[in-house]
Amino acid sequence: MTTEPEHTDPDPAPDLTIPLSAAEDIAALGSDAEQLAALFAAALHGLALLRTGRASAAELAAAIEGTTGLLERLEAVRDASLRLPAAKGVSHGDLAKAMHLESRATAQSRRRTLLKKPVSDLERWATGITE
Repeated sequence: MTTEPEHTDPDPAPDLTIPLSAAEDIAALGSDAEQLAALFAAALHGLALLRTGRASAAELAAAIEGTTGLLERLEAVRDASLRLPAAKGVSHGDLAKAMHLESRATAQSRRRTLLKKPVSDLERWATGITE
């Protein structure tokens, strides 16, 4: 999968390739892969604008929108993963490490808080459940 540059330059940069580990991944993701790639591209473009200091207000708003959409989906993937029965076998220490937390108690608390909330629409999206 590649992302298209937002602006056409006379000397275009090579496409960014996002490697997926298996053909099954591509089949399971379907058009969602393109949607995520577009959001990721918007976030990368926003980062480039920030680093060059040449961002307009409209470009910053587009970067914020793309980054927010990407973050919401990534959080849904994380939360859906925490809800899976297989995640129950992961120690709180391993969860803390995976979530970049210093305390296993914080990981345990975050998991408990998540499990008390209903499954979100984006979590259903992450698992492929559209009902």
